[in-house]
Amino acid sequence: MNDHLHVEVVVVGAGPGGYAAAFRSADLGKNVILIEKDDVLGGVCLNRGCIPSKTLLHLAKIIEDAQSVEKSGISFGKPKLDLEKIRHSKESIVTQLNKGIAQLAKVRNIKVIKGSASFKSSHQLIIISNGDTQTISFE
Repeated sequence: MNDHLHVEVVVVGAGPGGYAAAFRSADLGKNVILIEKDDVLGGVCLNRGCIPSKTLLHLAKIIEDAQSVEKSGISFGKPKLDLEKIRHSKESIVTQLNKGIAQLAKVRNIKVIKGSASFKSSHQLIIISNGDTQTISFE
């Protein structure tokens, strides 16, 4: 398929900077396309970096805090870790945030395209998704 779309603004990458730029552009009345190579929005920070790490660090901090109050006379005993529940909890938080970003894009009428982008010219991108190619021109 070789479709051609034209919009005012194209944002490549749906990480924190990308989706914020797309949202702001749409809020200013621009016609926006947001391109993301992953299946979900949020980029590395939300899906594989900051948010999953901070979720696990928060749980580690709770364990550390529980151990630190033992000298004050409060003891919770040795923690029992259920790694499957911890993993599910972390993934649940990430999924909830993914859905929130997708909903915010939807209510702003931002078209989201899954694919990899490369510049064809200063006002055109080539998007490859599942072997299909599409051209997007933008202002």
